[in-house]
Amino acid sequence: MAGVKIKNGKINFCCKMNECSNSCCGPFSGVTSEISNIDKRPFDEIVLTKEDYDRLFNAGLAHFTETGYSEAMQKQYKKMALYPDGTCKAFIDGRCSINKNKPTLCKAFPFYFDMFSGLCAIECEGFNDEVWADIEKFEGCFEAAKQMYEFWIDFYTNKN
Repeated sequence: MAGVKIKNGKINFCCKMNECSNSCCGPFSGVTSEISNIDKRPFDEIVLTKEDYDRLFNAGLAHFTETGYSEAMQKQYKKMALYPDGTCKAFIDGRCSINKNKPTLCKAFPFYFDMFSGLCAIECEGFNDEVWADIEKFEGCFEAAKQMYEFWIDFYTNKN
């Protein structure tokens, strides 16, 4: 991977979409072995915001979801249902079958915000020093990453 680089308002990223060898951004095992979460959840979980779950439910796609449980917070949360190898059950015939309703986490991928580093990216073959795009093109990804960051803050600070 070339690694994420930003210069002069451009980023060295272009999503390969159907040309990507992964075709879907998961499963992934986390950003580093040095990070562990409080709940000891696997990094391949695709956790859903309330809005994600409501959108999937209203679209008749709730069968692709399941309930997780946080031991640390003693509360439930919604997540995408996965096969034992970590592949999302909505990944059918080599494609995301819920692309129009995809979860916030998937919209953000490969970007996320880290409290120490700011904007970060998980390994992705879309990073290439030969291709540069205006960073504004990815505002939707960054907004989704922000929404996930806010989801986690709320999750661990609210007992609801």
